[in-house]
Amino acid sequence: MNIDDIFHRPEESELFSSLGIQSYDDLFKHIPDSLKITGSHLPEPLAESETKRESSALEKKIFQGLSFTGFGLYERSIPEAVNHLSGIRNFVTSYTPYQPEVAQGTLQAVYEYQSYMSSLLSMDITNASLYDGATALVEAIRMALRVRGNSQKESVVVLSRGIHPAYMDVVWTYFPESIQKFLNVKILQADLDAQEGFTRWDQIPDKEKVDIVAFANPNVYGIVEKNWQDTRKIFPNAQILYGTNELHSVTFLPAPGDTADMVWGEAQSLGIPVSFGGPSLGFISAKEKYLRQMPGRLIGKTTAETPDGRKTEAYVITLSTREQHIRREKATSNICSNQSLVALRAGIYMASMGWDGLKNSMKKSLCHSKEILERIRKSGNMHLTFPQGDYFHEISIRNENPEKGIALGVEKHHLMAGAGYGKDLISFFSDAHTESDLESYWNCIRTL
Repeated sequence: MNIDDIFHRPEESELFSSLGIQSYDDLFKHIPDSLKITGSHLPEPLAESETKRESSALEKKIFQGLSFTGFGLYERSIPEAVNHLSGIRNFVTSYTPYQPEVAQGTLQAVYEYQSYMSSLLSMDITNASLYDGATALVEAIRMALRVRGNSQKESVVVLSRGIHPAYMDVVWTYFPESIQKFLNVKILQADLDAQEGFTRWDQIPDKEKVDIVAFANPNVYGIVEKNWQDTRKIFPNAQILYGTNELHSVTFLPAPGDTADMVWGEAQSLGIPVSFGGPSLGFISAKEKYLRQMPGRLIGKTTAETPDGRKTEAYVITLSTREQHIRREKATSNICSNQSLVALRAGIYMASMGWDGLKNSMKKSLCHSKEILERIRKSGNMHLTFPQGDYFHEISIRNENPEKGIALGVEKHHLMAGAGYGKDLISFFSDAHTESDLESYWNCIRTL
């Protein structure tokens, strides 16, 4: 069966004529034949009862044991109120809320999320509707370049090697060498200290010529950046882009807004299940000067008059043109989708937990990681990736074959000991883990 058989319609001749093609296959000529799937590989349709049986069988194959895997996505205890309230239909629709009179629930939910995030990060504004931490980093860099403006001088961007490798892949996709040359942009990377794991900004030459600096805190290995607040002094003319994948961390670390121009990252840990790697919730929080350059959506609160003459609170999309959401060639960003549902969950989670709840959740994680860290250092036969590093809620262990270690953990101890990255096993410790869970983890990794 070819594609013409699947999509055959009586009006196809008129359609082909208007498009200047002979068949539906002509639409896909640009795709190499080696990438095309020939024939249909879909199974025959099943009855409802058979579908349920197949689903149950597949569910039994899913790993249900303990997980100590973080590496950018973090599983935390989620109050049941988040699951219940986020399912109320009044809050979310699948449509962009251009008509505020019929979308007040969606608009207010996003407004509350943005308000909580700005308060949490000590920043002026926060957007909604970025895919994940990777796109947040790229959009933050692009924002900073736009704010810098056109200049004959080359724009120098310095990125820490502590940023998540998947994020860097997206950066190189947006800014390959050819695009860097075209935009007159130069991207450099700063290495990590071999013993402590923090970013070695001192390796970057001509610091006064650097325009943009971006890093993650804690970084991908779980290390707290040493003296990151000094980046403003080290790079006196640069815009500082602070990154975080775990927003609970800001309850213990210095407020990013006191030093950074922008905060970018991943907000998945705020009440959003890991769910096999998605959905994520990218965000950018920034100072007021970036207001007009912000991608995604910004919701504002105003007043409206009801039919009976009363004044009431109202919410609207503000400070962006309609093209931002529907016309990519005229938009600030190509990201035009709506992340209202995950933003709603994050907003409800923050409202449910409050500052003290977020801090207590982080405190439990820190207690667990410090306990395991102390055991590793006392063991004498296990090696940390950064022996003198200031680890936070993740620990990176040097292991010649981390993938094998993970497999052994699943097989013998029924747990995922962490994420394998190169020669490192990176483990995350959550408020959801118990002392018994930690014992299981320790019994697993000490045999690797």
